[in-house]
Amino acid sequence: MTLSYLRNILFLSHLFALSVRCQGLAFSGEAITTRFWDCCKPSCGWKQKAPFSRPVLSCGIDEKPLDIAAGTGCNGGNAYLCSDQQPWVVNETFSYGFAGIFLPGHNEDFWCCSCYQLDFTSDPLRGKSMIVQASNTAYDINTANRFSLAVPGGNTTSYDACAKQYGVDQTVFGENHRGVGSKEDCDGLPQQLQPGCRWRYDWFQDASYPSANFKRVVCPAELTDRTLCKRNDEKALAEGGSSSAAPTSSSPASFRAGALAVIIAALLSA
Repeated sequence: MTLSYLRNILFLSHLFALSVRCQGLAFSGEAITTRFWDCCKPSCGWKQKAPFSRPVLSCGIDEKPLDIAAGTGCNGGNAYLCSDQQPWVVNETFSYGFAGIFLPGHNEDFWCCSCYQLDFTSDPLRGKSMIVQASNTAYDINTANRFSLAVPGGNTTSYDACAKQYGVDQTVFGENHRGVGSKEDCDGLPQQLQPGCRWRYDWFQDASYPSANFKRVVCPAELTDRTLCKRNDEKALAEGGSSSAAPTSSSPASFRAGALAVIIAALLSA
């Protein structure tokens, strides 16, 4: 066995491994969307949740960033959801934002800090899109792909975390599992949260459970500058591109088999 032959084996094996990895990162499908704003420290804000540069940033009651180890304000700690992790409008058909997500068959290490493009498929949002970063996890519905958008006043589920963070009555955030009842109610939220609350009624048109096609995309700096969290596999995703078609159970295996056949053929001809 020659040195050249061994080099060919190593090189082609590396290409095979890289191709398989990129194929798995290009994840897409159909999803339902909901909304939340509980003021709790984001679930992706803890250490070792995923292979990333650092966990999602969390803030204290003074809006200053806190140490990663700080406990959540929803359980006696002093770490809360930072106010700038709310949605904002880029133009009439595109917005940025953050979400708690759940993808059946996967765990937090698969989605924490990854970014997804949501192309809405139901009225009144048909034709509009968002790019969101997964800063949280939505465990309460685990039977479908789900993106729960972080929208101030969108759906309060915590008992008193928002009241403690902002020094207001919890009722200004609306009813449990519903949030505020009108755009006018946004005026009662802390001032820094009012733009995201109005986004729900303006750009989002107060849509209820809109459906969307989603695909993983490389995270834009507009989002990672706010969370400070970047996944270690972003470069591989950028090199491999993203997929617009939902993966099937047979596609990974057939892909690997095809790539392996190419490697074997190359080795036999060496």
